[in-house]
Amino acid sequence: MNIQLSWDLFIVVFFIVIISYSFIIGRDNTLKVILGTYVAAIASDALGNILGGTMIASPVFMKLLKSMMIETVDEATVFIKVAFFVLFVILFAVRGAFYVQVIEDRSAGIRLVLSVIYAVLSAGLIISVILVFVSGISFIGGGSQALSLASNPTLNGLVKQSETIRIMLKYAYVWFCLPALAFLIHSFYSTKKE
Repeated sequence: MNIQLSWDLFIVVFFIVIISYSFIIGRDNTLKVILGTYVAAIASDALGNILGGTMIASPVFMKLLKSMMIETVDEATVFIKVAFFVLFVILFAVRGAFYVQVIEDRSAGIRLVLSVIYAVLSAGLIISVILVFVSGISFIGGGSQALSLASNPTLNGLVKQSETIRIMLKYAYVWFCLPALAFLIHSFYSTKKE
């Protein structure tokens, strides 16, 4: 069996890992990860913008980044955002000071379907945020930026190599809104017990 490594394979494996992890932690904790992902995306974007400008001025920090093949200010900012995003998602999932508990008013089959939906949406959201950060776009920094591949040669190269990355970026904003909409719709159809 000859498996050729590609970005498509990497994205699919990453998707499967996140979905598997979601089944391990359960639906309630998957929702906690989704909510934490939204907060982590905004916080890491802001922190990356703040630190990207200040830490780049440090020769020691730039030397460290150059040892990791990060040469420009834009690449350093992307690295900082992605690193903080991953760290924040993990911290929210493991040590987040909030608790999510979905009301168990559905049959086992419906709960399983909801778990699958939330697992897929969690994976899509996390991967989309990382790809948007790699594209150089800021969620909070610059108005209505479009996911432009022409302005980012690195991302343009990845898109040419990977149909999966192209589709994930094309529908990134859909991946951002679907988890919140699914949770909201689920909330409307749940009967609240006191």
